[in-house]
Amino acid sequence: MLTQEQKHFWDENGYLILPAFFSAEQIDKVVKLHRRLWEECPSNVVVDDMETNRRCYMIDLSEEEKNHRCKVNDLYLNYEEIRDLSLNERLGNILGELLADVPVLCNTLSLDYGTEQFLHVDSLYMTPFTDHALVATWIALEDCHPNAGPLCYIPGSHKIPIYRFSSGSPHVIENEFPAWQEYMAEEVKKNNLKEEFFTPKKGDVFIWHAQLLHGGSAIKDLNLTRKSLVNHYFTKTDCVNLQSKLVRWDGGYWMNKPVLQVVQEKPTVEEKKEETKPEISQIEHSLRTTLHYFRLWKRDVFKPTGL
Repeated sequence: MLTQEQKHFWDENGYLILPAFFSAEQIDKVVKLHRRLWEECPSNVVVDDMETNRRCYMIDLSEEEKNHRCKVNDLYLNYEEIRDLSLNERLGNILGELLADVPVLCNTLSLDYGTEQFLHVDSLYMTPFTDHALVATWIALEDCHPNAGPLCYIPGSHKIPIYRFSSGSPHVIENEFPAWQEYMAEEVKKNNLKEEFFTPKKGDVFIWHAQLLHGGSAIKDLNLTRKSLVNHYFTKTDCVNLQSKLVRWDGGYWMNKPVLQVVQEKPTVEEKKEETKPEISQIEHSLRTTLHYFRLWKRDVFKPTGL
C-alpha cells in the first residue's frame, strides 16, 4: 500500500522509485532466463535490433547481430519467470492504486543495454482507450552505472496537457510528430522542467505515468550493460471494453495476444499460403505497431531549452 507521501509525490512528479523492491533471488530468476534464451535462441521470441532497426525472430539473428543492442519483446507471453516479476502481487497492488483499477500487463521489453531512445511519452504509441489509463515499470536487473545510458525523465511533465493529433487522439500520426515535439519543448521550457536520471541498484523499481517524458540517455561507455525489464500496463476496464483476452496472475492480469509480427525478407510460396491475419483488438493493434518505426527518428531532434 502506498503512503500518502508517495501518492502526493506521484501526483506532483509523475513517477515513483521503489528501492530494493525485489530481492536478488527474485531478480536472478529473470537474469538466468534471459541468459538461457540467448543461448537457445528460440523461434518464437521476437527481437528488435536497435543498431540496424531490424525486427526478427531471435533464431534468425546472425552471430554478429547477437552482439548488437537488442530489445527482446513480450517474453511474458511464454515465460512465467517474467510474469512472476512483472505481476508480482505487491507490485500489482501498487499499480492498482495508481491506476485506480486492476493492472493488465500488455507488453514487456527485456534489455541488456541502454536504448538511447529519444524523449517521448508512452501514450503516443501504447495509447490507452481511456486517457492516463496506462503505467509502466522499469525493473533493474543489475546496478546501473551512470555511463551505461541510464533512463532519463522529466519530473512534472505528466501535467502537460495532452496533445491531440488531427484524429483527435493522443496516438501519434507520423507526419504530425514534429508539431508534437515543438509543443512539448515549449511546455517544458515554459514550466522550467529539468531532466533527471535513474541510476538504480539491482532490484530497484521505477514506475512512471503514461504522460511522463522519458527516454534513454547517451551511452558513454559501450562496454557497460544496463540490464533491465520494462513493463507496460493497461487497466482491466479498458481491456474488457476492448474485448482483449486476459489471463489472471498474482498481481493482476496479462494480455494474451499474438507475438509481434515479423516481415520475412523472402517468404516462400508455402509460407505465403499459410500467412493469415489473426483478429486482434484495437489495443493489441497499437502494441504491434509501436515502439518500432519511431526508432528511425533521431533523438537529437528534440532539444528543449534547459535540458
